Amino acid sequence: MHDTRHLRVQLTLLPTSAGGRKSALPAEGFQTVLVSPGRRHFSAAIFPSAPLLPGGAAVNCEVQFAAAEAAGHFPAGTQFDVWEGGRKGYGTTLRVLS
Repeated sequence: MHDTRHLRVQLTLLPTSAGGRKSALPAEGFQTVLVSPGRRHFSAAIFPSAPLLPGGAAVNCEVQFAAAEAAGHFPAGTQFDVWEGGRKGYGTTLRVLS
């Protein structure tokens, strides 16, 4: 994976009771899959500004895609899903960084 961060997004995790994760995601960064409005799946590293809690407040994050061309599927304003064997959260692209 490259060192370039591609997007700034806002992410929210679904509550555990709605099928979301059972545990928080750390602020250090984690791997997941983002699903574009066209239902295409893209591997990404997410770097939150604070831990993401299931059912908690939205958190601003930076995204680094495994394939840089994935960023073209997430222009500013795009709403997308966080996918880990099922929908675990959702987000909105705030800004394209590169």
